[in-house]
Amino acid sequence: KNITLSHNISLPKMNIRLISFTTLLSLLCASVIASPVSPISIGIRSALASRTNNESGGSSWQEHRRHVEKQQLFPVTVRGGAKNEVSKPPAFLKWAYSACGIATTAAWSTCVYIGIRSNQPPGALMPSNVHGIYARIGALSTVPLIVASYKTLVSASSDWEELSSPTCRRQNLALATAGAGSALWVKYAHIITRIPGTDPLVGHIGFSGPSSLPRAALMAAYGSAAAFSAAVWVRSLPEDDRKNPLSWPGRVVDGVAKSLVSLAPASSIDPVNVKYSLLASGFLFFTGLQLVGQHPVSGVFSWTSRRLPRAFPAWTLLASVTAFDLKEATENGKLLTVSKYRDLSNGIRGFGALYLAGKAGSVFFDPAWPAHFNLPTSVPGWALAAIMFMSYSLRSDTP
Repeated sequence: KNITLSHNISLPKMNIRLISFTTLLSLLCASVIASPVSPISIGIRSALASRTNNESGGSSWQEHRRHVEKQQLFPVTVRGGAKNEVSKPPAFLKWAYSACGIATTAAWSTCVYIGIRSNQPPGALMPSNVHGIYARIGALSTVPLIVASYKTLVSASSDWEELSSPTCRRQNLALATAGAGSALWVKYAHIITRIPGTDPLVGHIGFSGPSSLPRAALMAAYGSAAAFSAAVWVRSLPEDDRKNPLSWPGRVVDGVAKSLVSLAPASSIDPVNVKYSLLASGFLFFTGLQLVGQHPVSGVFSWTSRRLPRAFPAWTLLASVTAFDLKEATENGKLLTVSKYRDLSNGIRGFGALYLAGKAGSVFFDPAWPAHFNLPTSVPGWALAAIMFMSYSLRSDTP
């Protein structure tokens, strides 16, 4: 007995640790089985889920980040245990968007009417009775695009989550940029549209005289629409970014850079995806060409000589953003199923149809062709490229 007792007392410490570990493991398993909502059970399940998600690319972390950003975007109010309710946009937002759309369309139409007419500047007569008609049709071809953009934002103005979507954010930024650029163009139109060789120096458009609206009114129309779109864009940001204005430029730059590297189609065998990829890239190219190109190349897209070629890029930029939104919608399978993308697609096609109608009318029905069309006839290759490019916008959205 003494030998046995002595043997039991001299058990190795390793065996004691093994027994303790086995006992603890048994208790943990019992806890998990007996109570699936116990703290131990929940902790183990969370750890296993986290390990699984990390091995598959960290989806748990991404979902957590999306949840946090959504909470920042849409603050909730909890009172007395009531259900959380996402804050809604104010009711006037829809009417404000409608008013801005009307003001922007009216301002652009006024610029087109003033810029393309006889005796502007005094003594510069139209070469034929229909010359101004087809020129205005071509310049006003952007109206369906403007209307489609504002219609999309009006439809989304009842839900902050929808206004915070990438499509609406991009549309707001594009409209803000187009409005601000157009307001600056109006202010300096007498310099931008000047006619070389005149003494004293005169321009096609000066926004002065009894037959034109005051310059201040046009600048106010464009400027207020731009400010409103920019304000809604800021409100749609996550709360942390919204409260830090210094982060806004960086956010815009990051978004533009991301879009630029994403211009290529995700699927080169999908003709609709390729279509909107090419349209987004092409509109962006022609926007830059009109801004930095020299006459006559700068006016080859709009066919407006020195009158409106520096104002037209505001709307080709909007067209580029819209085409990019439609490219992403195609890749996400939403192009034919979500109404806002159908509206944007119709805006692009309306732009293309009116643009081509204006050019066809000038070539086939204007008796002044080609003698008084020095701009397209001096660079026929560029003019033909612009027409062929816009023809592609009429392609159907079905593969």
